[in-house]
Amino acid sequence: MKKILILIFILNFSPTFSRWEEINTPTTQDLNTIEIIGDNAFCGGKNGVLLKSTNQGSTWIEITTSASTSIKSIIFINSSIGFFTTSGGKIFKTINGGDEWVEKSVHISGINGIDFKNELIGIAVGDYGHIFTTKDGGINWTDLGSLSIYIINDITFVNDTLAVAVGADGSYLFTTNTGKNWTYQNTYQTETYFAIEKKNNTTASIVGTNGSYAEFNEENLSINNIKKIDSEGDWLKEIHFINQNDSTLKGVIAGYNNSFYIENNGWKKWDIDSVVNLNGLDFFNDSVGIVAGSNGKIFKTTTGGVPASRNNLSKVGVSLYPNPSKNTLFIKGDVNKTKISIFNSIGKMVIRQILTENQIDISKIPEGNYYIQFSSDTKFASGIFTKK
Repeated sequence: MKKILILIFILNFSPTFSRWEEINTPTTQDLNTIEIIGDNAFCGGKNGVLLKSTNQGSTWIEITTSASTSIKSIIFINSSIGFFTTSGGKIFKTINGGDEWVEKSVHISGINGIDFKNELIGIAVGDYGHIFTTKDGGINWTDLGSLSIYIINDITFVNDTLAVAVGADGSYLFTTNTGKNWTYQNTYQTETYFAIEKKNNTTASIVGTNGSYAEFNEENLSINNIKKIDSEGDWLKEIHFINQNDSTLKGVIAGYNNSFYIENNGWKKWDIDSVVNLNGLDFFNDSVGIVAGSNGKIFKTTTGGVPASRNNLSKVGVSLYPNPSKNTLFIKGDVNKTKISIFNSIGKMVIRQILTENQIDISKIPEGNYYIQFSSDTKFASGIFTKK
C-alpha cells in the first residue's frame, strides 16, 4: 500500500511545479497583516505576535514587544521608521528597523488601519468611526472623534491631499485636505470593506465581504464599479498592487478559503493549495511575494503566484545513497544550495531545508518510503528513498 500511495503522490507533484511554498513560522496564532520594506518583511497577528524576516520571507523570527492584543496593520515609511496598530487602541513605533518598538496609547478600542503621507503626516482609523492624525511623525496623535457610527477598517493616501477610509456596511470617508475635514458616505451595500489600496494618483481599490471589489475615484469622489469577483462569496481581506518590470501595474488579492486573485484583463483566481483563511499579502517584486493567514500560516511564491513555466526550469539528475538508509542520506548531483522538501507516503512534509552539503540527516524520521524534491529558481530534481 505504501508503494501505491507514494506513486500517486509523485504523479501529483510532477509534472507541475508548485507556485506557493508553505514557510515554517514560530507561531500558530492567526496572522493578520504583512508589510515589506526592502528585503525585510514583518507580519503581525493575534495576541501581539510580531514576526520578522530578513531574507525575503524564507525564514521568520518572533520579535518581542509589549503588545498583547491583535496587531491589525503595519506600515514602514523607510527602512528605519515603522508603525503598527493594535486592537487594544495602541500605536507602536520603531526607529531602528523593527528591532525595538515603543507603544503609545491612542484609543480605548481598536485601531485597524494606518497610512502616512510622509515621515511626519499620518492618519490612523479605528473602531466606532474614530480617526486620528499626527503631524510630528507619530509623537502625538489627535483624535478627531467619531466621524461615523461604523467601524473603520483601513485608510490610504491616494495622493498628497486625498485620503480615503473604508469600513462596515458599505461605509467610507474621504478628505481632500490631508485630514482636516472629512466627508462620510455610504454605498448602501451590505458588504463590509476590509482593505483599501492606492492604485494610482486618482484611484484606490477596495475589497470586502461576499467577494466584493470596488474602486474609489477622485474624479467624482465616490465608490464606483462595485462588483462581486469571487463566485463563492469568500471574504476578500487584502489587496496589493505590484509595479512590474515592464512598467505595468498588477493587482493581487488574498482572502478566505485560500483565495488568491491576480488582475489580468479581469480578476483570475489562483487558489493556494492549502485550506487556510488568508488575511495579508505583500510582494517584494513582481515575482516574489508572501501571504499570511490563520494558524500562523505563511506562504511564499517566486513565480508571481502562478505556476512556474517549465521552460524556465532545468531538470537535473540526482543519486541517493545508501538506499535504504538509516541515519544519513547522501546526494550526488548538481543540487547544492537548492531547497529540499521530503514527504512521507501519505504526502505529509517531514523535512524542509536548504542543501548546503551533499548529505541530509534523516535519523529523526520514522521508517518508511519517502519522496524528496529539490528546487530552485532555475532547476529541479526528485527521487525516492527508504528509511530503515
